Amino acid sequence: MEKLYSGFWNKSGSVMPSYEALTRREFYDGDLVSETGDFTGVDMDKALSAPLAITRIATRNELTFRRGPQHIRKNRVGLRILWFTLTGSVRINRASGTTNIAAGQAGFLDSGVPFSASLKRSADGHHSSYQVIIPPDLFMSHLHEAERLSEPFSLDSQEGHAVRDLLEVLVKYGDQLSDKTAELMAYSLLEAVADHLRNSGINMPKRQKLVDRRLSDIENYIKMNLTDPELSYDKVAISCGISPRYLCFLLKANNTSFSELVWKNRLPKARDWLVSPKTRDYPIHEIAYMSGFKSAAHFSRMFRANYGMPPRKYRAWHATEAQEAAEAKRDHASYTEQESRQAA
Repeated sequence: MEKLYSGFWNKSGSVMPSYEALTRREFYDGDLVSETGDFTGVDMDKALSAPLAITRIATRNELTFRRGPQHIRKNRVGLRILWFTLTGSVRINRASGTTNIAAGQAGFLDSGVPFSASLKRSADGHHSSYQVIIPPDLFMSHLHEAERLSEPFSLDSQEGHAVRDLLEVLVKYGDQLSDKTAELMAYSLLEAVADHLRNSGINMPKRQKLVDRRLSDIENYIKMNLTDPELSYDKVAISCGISPRYLCFLLKANNTSFSELVWKNRLPKARDWLVSPKTRDYPIHEIAYMSGFKSAAHFSRMFRANYGMPPRKYRAWHATEAQEAAEAKRDHASYTEQESRQAA
């Protein structure tokens, strides 16, 4: 392997600038932070440069690499990183949450999304891992199903063992292989990872289709504007930046209608307001207007058709049910207290 950097015995003041320059050249832009303020105790070796970049990282110094929106704007590389943790762990923080890749696990990282990645040490004070950097075209050719996979995964399967064996061969002999052999083995590594993911029952979130995203925008707009009595087909289409004709196509493609989307969100909201402690004393017509209905009569008809009783009767029924439940709870508490006294 090619020695990229060794800071195990280097305490020179030039350590940090040289390490930052290395990461910009070998990886992608970001900000580096070390636990000690320098990069002593860090060792990096390059096993392969193309078509994948494989680097072994060993450190006794906890490192954190942060890549924010400003780095992405300047350096939109679109790379995917496949991290294999050997000892210690890799903790990745993203807007969607925190992922911890423990020893013996692997996980993906998207360089196009803001993140911070911290190399955590094991109990004996060491961290070691392999970082495999995958160009976007190879990722989509071999691992497109894992595009949205953010959770770590174990390699405990036959395909997983093949992944580890292939990785070890590339790490050991990568700089000695011909370009053609290295290319074929790199592709085999990616395919072995894909086989492992498919055959291990790992849940890989599906990429949301454009039609689904558009429908989600429509539903969100309706939910945010339920109280608007002027909510209409054309108004929703214009507000979502689509034509009424395309809105019609989207609804038909999902076996629903505009009125169904409105009522399935508007009526439950009205029902909740009818019985909420904050609004249960409001007149029925006021609940109707708050829910976006133009008249109390229309509200009553729609409510009865969906819940089997008019809103006034539903409110009274719910109050009776709530009172009976409260009385039953008090009786149970009283009975439990009497039993406790008798036992004492």
